[in-house]
Amino acid sequence: MSVILITGGAGFIGSHCCNVLLEAGYELIILDSLINSSFESIKRVSLISGKEFESNNQIKILQGDIRNKDFLRKIFKDAQSHKKIDGVIHLAGLKAVAESVKNPIEYWDVNVNGSINLFQIMSEFNCFNLVFSSSATIYGFPEKIPISETEKISPINPYGNTKAAVEKILYDLYKSNENLWKIIN
Repeated sequence: MSVILITGGAGFIGSHCCNVLLEAGYELIILDSLINSSFESIKRVSLISGKEFESNNQIKILQGDIRNKDFLRKIFKDAQSHKKIDGVIHLAGLKAVAESVKNPIEYWDVNVNGSINLFQIMSEFNCFNLVFSSSATIYGFPEKIPISETEKISPINPYGNTKAAVEKILYDLYKSNENLWKIIN
């Protein structure tokens, strides 16, 4: 049974991912700051899946911030006493376009600096499998809908800029060692 760390796991998308992964037999470490979410959704995951928190190490829930490298390092270190974290689904981040226009520095700090911290700690613990939740906002005003992934990336707000920046970082990370990193945006 593989261990997956889900950042932003208490959010809407995260809680649905948790259900699917539990059904498939994965062990989960759910990390969320609870800025945009609530552990209520994770309680529902437990009810739907029939899996108890902390029982048999299948679901572990942690409240914290991806900007805290020591906290991230502790998560990976503690996991090694049971099983190594095999991959990360990275959903954590601030997500409101209008708020990003009012508070761009906060968005860059959480979405970009937090992601960089996560990628550094993953590398430190030899965890090179990553799914990153980007956003259609990276395409700005697309020429066609539905939007193709080959559409020109041209965000028009700080939120979209941060998502596009993380995608660029991930591309560079992948290119640094194409045989090591397995990344899906």
